[in-house]
Amino acid sequence: GGGGGGGGGGRFGGRNGGGFNSWGSNKANRKQLQQLVRMLLQRDMIPAAVFCFSKKTCDEASSMLNDVDFNSSAEKVSVKKFFAKVLSRLSEEDRDLPQVHRIQELALRGLAVHHAGILPLLKESIEMLFCAGYVKLLFCTETFAMGVNAPARTVIFYGIRKHDGKDFRYLLPGEYTQMAGRAGRRGLDPEGVVLIALWNGAAALPPSEALSHLMEGRGRQIESQFRLTYAMILNVMRTEDLKVEDLIRRSFNEYRLQVEVKNHKGKLAELKASLQRLIGSIRGFRSRLGAGE
Repeated sequence: GGGGGGGGGGRFGGRNGGGFNSWGSNKANRKQLQQLVRMLLQRDMIPAAVFCFSKKTCDEASSMLNDVDFNSSAEKVSVKKFFAKVLSRLSEEDRDLPQVHRIQELALRGLAVHHAGILPLLKESIEMLFCAGYVKLLFCTETFAMGVNAPARTVIFYGIRKHDGKDFRYLLPGEYTQMAGRAGRRGLDPEGVVLIALWNGAAALPPSEALSHLMEGRGRQIESQFRLTYAMILNVMRTEDLKVEDLIRRSFNEYRLQVEVKNHKGKLAELKASLQRLIGSIRGFRSRLGAGE
């Protein structure tokens, strides 16, 4: 179906509804998040993707917005039709799962969550609704930035610290770039907007060094793990349609080397041109010097 664009206008009402867990009852957090949503609406900064670094945070944040409604009546009808078609692939028992009901209820209001705890069918549905413009505010983990071509007008970082399996740390430059790169839709937005939320005011402001490294630091270079072994060579030689040279040529390491060769050739051509200009200058200087004599 067609996209909902930035429409809907958004509403704050008196809708009642429970959250996923206790954080949804925190009035201070709820108020700050609602203020953020109002700002996004006032400045026409939707659709927006909010990157959180845990499934729990995604669910809690969405539960704080039970009185927010982005979608018009016409958009709601389109979302209902979409889910009717998608959920027909599930059994009647699966269609009655609490998560299925919750995702539908959020999507009708232009909201969604996207993380590893969501059923694959529902995650794909959320991605499609987001791209079509029916989901205006998406709470997602960083996996949404990997392999899913779903840009937004605005990207919001719920925080810039994450747990890497061992300890909490600031995001790496490459991680930040991957997520921030979702801001700005080609052909629709003249520029993308990236926001970093400070939920506790100035007290939560990261050190300037951390922010500088985050935004200006270099990402980790990808290293090829391709290793040509004797067993690999023998296996390739047993096939008639592939040569060892072809195998090497298709490796990432060879691709990187070819890029470097191309760059070096360009630099070599520049150096040769500079050398020729220098030789010409020297010859001219010698001619003038000889004429003077």
